[in-house]
Amino acid sequence: MDIKLAASRLHDDEKANRNTETSTELKTLRGNIMAILNKITPDNFKVLSVEMLELNIDNKEKVGIAVEMIFEKAVLEPIYHQTYGNLCKVMGAMKTPEEQTTKLSPFSKALLRKCQIEFFRVDNHEYKLNKQMGELHLQADLVENEKQNQGEKEDALYKRSKLKKRMLGTIQFIGILFNMDLLSTKIITQCCLSYLLTKKKEGKLGDEVVECISKLFSTVGLKLENECDVEFEKGFRDFRDLGSDPTYGSRIRFMIQNTVELRQNNWIPRRIEAMPQTIEDIHNEYAREKKEKEVEAEAATRWWKSQKKREKNRY
Repeated sequence: MDIKLAASRLHDDEKANRNTETSTELKTLRGNIMAILNKITPDNFKVLSVEMLELNIDNKEKVGIAVEMIFEKAVLEPIYHQTYGNLCKVMGAMKTPEEQTTKLSPFSKALLRKCQIEFFRVDNHEYKLNKQMGELHLQADLVENEKQNQGEKEDALYKRSKLKKRMLGTIQFIGILFNMDLLSTKIITQCCLSYLLTKKKEGKLGDEVVECISKLFSTVGLKLENECDVEFEKGFRDFRDLGSDPTYGSRIRFMIQNTVELRQNNWIPRRIEAMPQTIEDIHNEYAREKKEKEVEAEAATRWWKSQKKREKNRY
């Protein structure tokens, strides 16, 4: 009996040691991934993406951690969406010899699940916050302590602002992944676009939902229209019709109109958003601007000389 008890305790100790080792390993992995994500830029992308591949992300739990951390950084830092999308493309291309016959790598499968979870999660949060704001408005006349009620409203508005940023970041990053062929057309048309527009049947679309649809069209419009014009045309028509709804504020109606005009301009924005550049890009841009100024100066000098010559001949 004592031998069995000792063996059981030994087994429990070994299991606890393995759990501790696993916990330490995962904590180290998180730290290494975060260090890379905090430093990665278009300029050092090649070096740091190789470092990411060398982190021995070789099981489902580790892949889940990598996807979660990359997605989180991308949502909160939309200016680096392209960089994080490229990182997902590199990670998704890696397969073990046993996985070569599978259509999707473990990373790509985990990324797809993450996109679906995050999309429906922010939608659920929006419903809860709308409900909370409605309850606060109803209680406004009943609450004796107006200061306390105002504080609750401000807290709800702050949460709503954070949620809006996350919703837009999520939608835009999903669009970037689609443009890189990491998500299928079906995901965009059925799981995102159709779902958002069918919410009209439940009543008026919230401003945040309309902004998400606008952001999605702005991001994927060119590629989506070329790949599935029928589904795209139906979705875009429903979206465009929202612009004639007088219950929306002028900001939302102008946003819809801007998206319509963007399509009319073949999805080429009037104003190019500033994006991170490599040092080489900066040098090339500087050289191009310098060359343009030299050409302009040379043209101005020729014109000035011709004017002087003309005046001299006149006299």
